[in-house]
Amino acid sequence: AEGFRWNIRYWEIWNEPDGTINMWCLPEGDLAEKGDRAGQARLDEKRRALFIRFYVKVLKRLKDEFGDTIKVGGPAMCWMDRKYFRALLGACREAGVAPDFISWHHYAEDPMVIADAIRTGRALCDEFGFTKCELVINEWHYFSFSDYDWGDLRSPDPVKMRTCWEGPRAHNGIDSSCFNLAVLSQMQTSVLDQAFYYGCRNSGNWGYKDEFQRKFKVYYGLKMFGDLLKVSDVLCATTVPPANGAPVTTALATKSRDGRRKSLLIVDYRTRASAVCVKVAGAGARAKVRAVVHDGRHDVEPIEASFVGGQLMLKKSDQESAAFLVSFED
Repeated sequence: AEGFRWNIRYWEIWNEPDGTINMWCLPEGDLAEKGDRAGQARLDEKRRALFIRFYVKVLKRLKDEFGDTIKVGGPAMCWMDRKYFRALLGACREAGVAPDFISWHHYAEDPMVIADAIRTGRALCDEFGFTKCELVINEWHYFSFSDYDWGDLRSPDPVKMRTCWEGPRAHNGIDSSCFNLAVLSQMQTSVLDQAFYYGCRNSGNWGYKDEFQRKFKVYYGLKMFGDLLKVSDVLCATTVPPANGAPVTTALATKSRDGRRKSLLIVDYRTRASAVCVKVAGAGARAKVRAVVHDGRHDVEPIEASFVGGQLMLKKSDQESAAFLVSFED
């Protein structure tokens, strides 16, 4: 009848079209005979070409119909697939239609990889002339592929369930929480336009609480980041050494607009170190230093911090991942 008026601005064409036998399938099937790599490659190429024709046609029709009153893009790839995006963006350019945004998903255990995906997305859009095209990661979450896979995550097998849901490397454990903080820190200084954490529900294994309303570690990590943004909203310069796949330490420095309160979020992700030591510039020698820790044993709880001669020292309670939020007040 009269429908709804929800003022939805962003319209995404499809979801995970690159997922085999998932969201976008060929009528005759997507899988070749087992071991037939050449046949599988042909099917993958055929499926990709069919989707790209669909995508360009729908994009052009919607932009012709609605112009700039809505934003149309997508297609929520399973990951930042450079080859697929090159084909998609090339077809858009050939058809003379520009997507308002591209989107993809990101599930990983290395928090540094996401920054590379963002840079790749920007470079691809610029290469094809879509310099105003926004970048959107509309699903992202920690996933410890070295410990479990998608089948394990959905398995009723008690042994596999314990691997996925118990311990520091579990799906919503302390590694997952510190991964979130490291990723969020990188996003603040990246060219990414939007990101959506999967999935902020108040129940279920993808949320921040279980069915009994017990909070996962990821809840406290997200709370820590929120506490940082409440008091400090001006970004400061930080220098982080490259990771190259190794365990990482990341930092995000901020200050209040009046400059009186400065904050530093430090994330130690799988380094196995017993303490964190960083050089801090811009905080007065007599500044009051307060710190809280988030690790496998503590959930955003006060901790002693040593700050002498510009060196900040924070001791860890174990060698697992940990995050620290430190404030300096003149």
